[in-house]
Amino acid sequence: MKKIFLFSVSIFVIISNLQSQDLIVTNSGDSINCKITKTTKEYIYFTFRHETEIRNTLLPISQISTQKKDYFSVSELPANYTLKDIFPHFRVAIDGGWQYRTAKLADGMDAALQDHYRKMKSGFHYDLQAAYFFTESMGIEAMFSQQFFGNKLGYGTLSDINGNVIASGILNEEITFNYSGVNYIVRLLDLKKKNCFLMTMGLGYLGYDNKKLISGEQYEKITAGTLGTNIGFGYDIGISKNFDIGFKLTLMGGTFRNYKQTFNGITTNETMPEKTAEGLGTVKLSIGLRFNK
Repeated sequence: MKKIFLFSVSIFVIISNLQSQDLIVTNSGDSINCKITKTTKEYIYFTFRHETEIRNTLLPISQISTQKKDYFSVSELPANYTLKDIFPHFRVAIDGGWQYRTAKLADGMDAALQDHYRKMKSGFHYDLQAAYFFTESMGIEAMFSQQFFGNKLGYGTLSDINGNVIASGILNEEITFNYSGVNYIVRLLDLKKKNCFLMTMGLGYLGYDNKKLISGEQYEKITAGTLGTNIGFGYDIGISKNFDIGFKLTLMGGTFRNYKQTFNGITTNETMPEKTAEGLGTVKLSIGLRFNK
């Protein structure tokens, strides 16, 4: 009987503690009936009922005069309520902006070609990202990015190996980088959980597609693929409960020596000479919209 009594008391204490609620008193004298979820050196995180809504929030320690655990015997929170993390777990972002290729131009080009490839060093891009955060500050992100470069060389002619003109018109070159990868993402939220600084770092597949056209018709194409890397630094500014405006600086890199060349319908596998490679490094500046949940 004694054992049953002690067991019953233990169960009662456990249930009472589960149903009990904490007290926070602010410096201004406001009393908050809540459930404290986490305490740090700077903040107290807690859950409370506001009318019919359950809310998660935090207060700086400097604004709190008293805090008492299990102060109230009965909680205002529903008995079946599960405490939730107070940070957004999901983040979806879309960016667009300007970029610049960091690779040096090859030596020995004539002035016209050098001017052409100098103009090909800048372009525009868009990025798509979807992230899941395991904790408030750490998560994993899937990323897809396309970068576009292009320039017109002016009027020109295309000849065969015998010197016969086979086409003429406006010469144009278009280059596309396609990147798909996975990033490790770090997020530092501000005190109000509204704005945040982000840093990403990851690896992925970087594809290269170079088309040369005359009067809009493709006559040569070069494709290649390699391991790509990226490091990003961003800052998001909250504009509503779930949406942010974000700014980002990204460094992307990769090189290749082996490529496929298609000329007049004939495709061959080619390799650049030793100690030479096509550099795909870029610096990207972006602005975009983010959705957090």
